[in-house]
Amino acid sequence: MKKELLIASALVSSLGVAGVAQAASMAMSGNSRVGVEWEDKDSGGDTAMAASRQSSLNLTVSETTDNNVTLSTGFAVADEGTDEVDPTGLTVTFNDSGVVLDLLEAGSAYASHLASVPGGGGEGGIAGSSAVAAPSGLDYADSNDVVGFELHSAADFAGVEGLKAGISASFNGDAAAVSSAHAVENSFSIGASYVTDTAGTTVTIGGGVIQATSVASLASDTTSNAVSITAVTEGGLTIGAGYASGDYVVAGGADAAEDVDMEAVSVITAGAKYVSGSLTFNVGIADGEGKEKAINASATAETKPNSYSKTSASVDVAVAPGVTATIGFSDQVRENGGSGTTAMTNNSGTAWYIGANLTF
Repeated sequence: MKKELLIASALVSSLGVAGVAQAASMAMSGNSRVGVEWEDKDSGGDTAMAASRQSSLNLTVSETTDNNVTLSTGFAVADEGTDEVDPTGLTVTFNDSGVVLDLLEAGSAYASHLASVPGGGGEGGIAGSSAVAAPSGLDYADSNDVVGFELHSAADFAGVEGLKAGISASFNGDAAAVSSAHAVENSFSIGASYVTDTAGTTVTIGGGVIQATSVASLASDTTSNAVSITAVTEGGLTIGAGYASGDYVVAGGADAAEDVDMEAVSVITAGAKYVSGSLTFNVGIADGEGKEKAINASATAETKPNSYSKTSASVDVAVAPGVTATIGFSDQVRENGGSGTTAMTNNSGTAWYIGANLTF
């Protein structure tokens, strides 16, 4: 009998069942946001009311080698109207030095080092216009091919306490040059952030630059210089502001019916957050503008100024561990130019949101 047990154990090991104990570690997180939104568009008519439901599930798989290097990847399952499964890239963390290397879908160094400016929460807002592509945030130029990397420095870069830096690039050498359709060819970005404490207030300054080329032969390069700053007091108050400028090529999507070239772009954001016990108050503004032209048009072609502005506010209440109730408000204005400025009344207006977010 003992011999048979030894043989069975050997078979189990040879079939790989024993290897299950050596599998990489997995972590799971996610959230579910449910609520109701009311929209009152400037075009008039009755206020529209609709249910708002979003869910996400994130799975991370990681393992640390004998050399104290952690390899991690994963995927996200999101129900944002598309029910997509989105795989992530590969992250290599050198634990001894604190250096982190992101590979594939790595992002841009300038965007990852921006200080996060407060703004209103919730799911309220008026849907974008197919005729307006003005920027709505500081990271409007975060444009990269999937094949690329981002290298994050360890803390106290170059011996400066509180300083972190990064560099990123992406490559799409197989992209075919065309006249009117946009795809990112190559991109390059650098960024840095600096954190310091002064008289009980933590100040963060971050930003950087990015440049990306388009396969569209007559399109401008995507460029941005961005900077933002936040200050967090011991009393629970956070204030922040940011500015970015440059050009970018927009692939057709929520705010663009077709690929367009945006020139002379600028965007400003500002906001504040105050935390008192279980209550969090948020308020923010965003104001962006740019001149739009078809990407297959000459550089001297007449451009149409576009603009976007939004004011938002919200109150969050932590009602239980992992459960937050939110009441939010937003007021958005979109305008499309040409020979004169045209208000996009069907894509501007006010919105209210009330709901709850459950995280795990």
